[in-house]
Amino acid sequence: MGKLKVRKIGNSVGVILPKEWGLREGDVLDYSKKKNYYIIDTQQLTQEHDRQMIEDSFTDFETGRTVSEEEMKQEFEKYGWGE
Repeated sequence: MGKLKVRKIGNSVGVILPKEWGLREGDVLDYSKKKNYYIIDTQQLTQEHDRQMIEDSFTDFETGRTVSEEEMKQEFEKYGWGE
């Protein structure tokens, strides 16, 4: 189990969440409380991030900004592409 340090932020307190959690500024986290445990549920947030990543990956395709296999080979063959 990891640890989070509580810090003073203005008139409130807060924590810095680990980068590995994949959260972004403006994300809203769902949580619940069970006795003395606070449970942060990021499942919905993760699905939204994944959905956005998929949509973003199709943007170049829809606008015709794609690269052919031959162009990739010419650009990256020095790194072993297409061998």
